[in-house]
Amino acid sequence: MTNPLEPLDSLHARVDARADSRVSSDGWAAHDAVLSRLTANIRVAEAHGWTACAIERVDDDARFIAWGVSPGDTERRPVPDWTTEPDNSERQSEP
Repeated sequence: MTNPLEPLDSLHARVDARADSRVSSDGWAAHDAVLSRLTANIRVAEAHGWTACAIERVDDDARFIAWGVSPGDTERRPVPDWTTEPDNSERQSEP
């Protein structure tokens, strides 16, 4: 079981480590933890007025990323990992 407040970067590192090791393991658990965190981040973002949120892979990137449009913005950008934000500053539009 993963720490529910473990930063997204750490969860991504677990997936990468399992993929790089080529050792038989429950890699799906790490992948599921990343998708669960991204989904939770989208729920928080939408509660703070973000729109057009989705989980995607960009170009050839191996990692999934949550994207959306923050309040007052017109362009999509990555949704913050709310578990690592020290305060509410990321909840408002920031270039």
